[in-house]
Amino acid sequence: MLFLTACGAQEMAAKETALERDTVGVTESAPEEAAEAPAEAPAEEMPEMAPKVAVNYSGQILDVMNFRTSDSLDMKSEHRIIRTYEEFMDYNEEYTILENPFFIDDESLNALQKVNEEYFKTQGFITVILVESSGSNEVTGESLLVKGNVAEVFIRRRAAEIGTMDIATRHVLFPVSKEELKEVTDVKVTISLSAK
Repeated sequence: MLFLTACGAQEMAAKETALERDTVGVTESAPEEAAEAPAEAPAEEMPEMAPKVAVNYSGQILDVMNFRTSDSLDMKSEHRIIRTYEEFMDYNEEYTILENPFFIDDESLNALQKVNEEYFKTQGFITVILVESSGSNEVTGESLLVKGNVAEVFIRRRAAEIGTMDIATRHVLFPVSKEELKEVTDVKVTISLSAK
């Protein structure tokens, strides 16, 4: 009996690993939830987890902005929690986003130009900046999950098989309600990789 239970657990772990590799943005269940699951449950009774696509933990659709900025600036990967218009303007000035919108798509540029002091009465941003080894690589915000004081962002990175030799700074801006953002003090970035 013990051998069969161990084999069943090993088979379940292999299936979960395959599921994680095949789906992007899937989060693991909390340890408390995992402890409550029966140890001898057959694999077919385990609920399958669906990938999250541009939704936060409340199930709201997010208008995630993904864009590239000028590569003539100092390049560094970082994340920021932007709660005020002043913080947004500091971010904008540091990366010359609106001054030099050459790489920004029209939809993101229009949304960025509409950000004002009024916006920050109800909203803020979780911002992830990634330096990519090739301008041909793409970075896309997939989803956001807020748990306590941590905002976990899920990002899909598509690496070009044959890319350009330039380095690119990619930005992902997740709009977050002021209510959800008020407890956030840390950002965890989870990146999945796929080929273009």
